[in-house]
Amino acid sequence: MEKIIIKSMKKVFNEELKNLEEELNNILKKYEVRSVRELKEKLANSKIKVEETDLKRAEELEKYIERVMKCLREINIKAIK
Repeated sequence: MEKIIIKSMKKVFNEELKNLEEELNNILKKYEVRSVRELKEKLANSKIKVEETDLKRAEELEKYIERVMKCLREINIKAIK
């Protein structure tokens, strides 16, 4: 039973991770950058004009992605035990 729950959780987190990464990539493509850090650098150097909501959302997405990846690592550890 526990293996079924772990498998289901893994599937949900993988789907969420995929969606978050896709949304982040869409924002980064919009400004032709590869990372949030690069987006901030270009903004600081006035090379591009970024909508404030896009920058905030990109930062949020980056944090959410880290959280989901952490959860996936924990699930994988539980699956091994």
